[in-house]
Amino acid sequence: ILKKCKLGGVYSYHYEHAALKISSLESYFKASMMLLDSEVRDDLINVEDRPIYTKLRNTAPTLYKPGSAVKNSYIADGCEIEGVVENSIIFRGVRIGKGCVVKNSVVLQGTYLGENVTFNCVVADKDVVVKDGRTLSGHTTLPFFISKGTVV
Repeated sequence: ILKKCKLGGVYSYHYEHAALKISSLESYFKASMMLLDSEVRDDLINVEDRPIYTKLRNTAPTLYKPGSAVKNSYIADGCEIEGVVENSIIFRGVRIGKGCVVKNSVVLQGTYLGENVTFNCVVADKDVVVKDGRTLSGHTTLPFFISKGTVV
């Protein structure tokens, strides 16, 4: 940046709201978990002069089946939840099977979790399939990552 300043054409902008730097998988996980904090989320997202636009999909709302429980999480539309979800972000079209426990995790679009799956500090990329009875766990400082399209 210093070299560019000497050449000119570098400008600054005073910014007083939250900014989340994402430069690795670990920082992506940390930033995602920070969005669950209402103060961070409101400072980053709910700013009047910076509206956020997204692709609209005409999908059904999320279906919460008997026995499901959700606490401090974001659940996108088109999901089917039969298990427990806590402190997690669940993207569009995810299925969380009966008896599952998903905590402190980010589950991306189209992922399928079979019955009795346990996730803790996991980031599952798009279209992951986790078969019945699997337990996957990372740590807040070193989350467990599952690549796109993987079957576990």
